Amino acid sequence: MYLINLHAVPTKESEYFEKVVGAYVSVYIDYVDGEGAVQLAKYYTQEEGWIVQNVEEDFFEIENPDELEEDLKQFYDEAKEYGYTMIFNCYESVLEE
Repeated sequence: MYLINLHAVPTKESEYFEKVVGAYVSVYIDYVDGEGAVQLAKYYTQEEGWIVQNVEEDFFEIENPDELEEDLKQFYDEAKEYGYTMIFNCYESVLEE
């Protein structure tokens, strides 16, 4: 199991278009290979109507679900059941410095 984190922006096909500026997406992928899991995370994000801006270089291999915080175990369980699960942490504006 892998946890891939990426940044994405909604396309016109997304239900979030013009509602949010972007999202940080956490994708739990039940896959045997890390690089393959990254490609699947990008694919599933695009299928949801988002453009992947970048993928964090470091992805996490989850070997033991007991090491996860209690509130994250549900995502692990969903990915085990369905092959993957996604969490979109959306933001509505970009802060100017």
